[in-house]
Amino acid sequence: MELNSLKKYLRIDHDLDDNLLLMLQEVAEKFILSSIEVKKTSDERFDYAVTLLVSSWYENRVATTTQALQEIPFGVTALIHQLRGLEHGSNTNE
Repeated sequence: MELNSLKKYLRIDHDLDDNLLLMLQEVAEKFILSSIEVKKTSDERFDYAVTLLVSSWYENRVATTTQALQEIPFGVTALIHQLRGLEHGSNTNE
């Protein structure tokens, strides 16, 4: 996923947070890949899950409760469940 696509989704029209967004994107990708136990995927559901997770982390940078830091958005969790098994061909998007 490209930074411009992520910024468009988040409706960010400045460059001030580019480094933060790139870091969040990298961490989100690693988080999701480790959750689905694959090294790489080109599935569009993966890109969307990354976008949702980055969005949640970006918008909730200052947590007011510990609960906000621990929860993964439901949409991301649902996509992770769908993406499990991609490496073995048991969950393809064809």
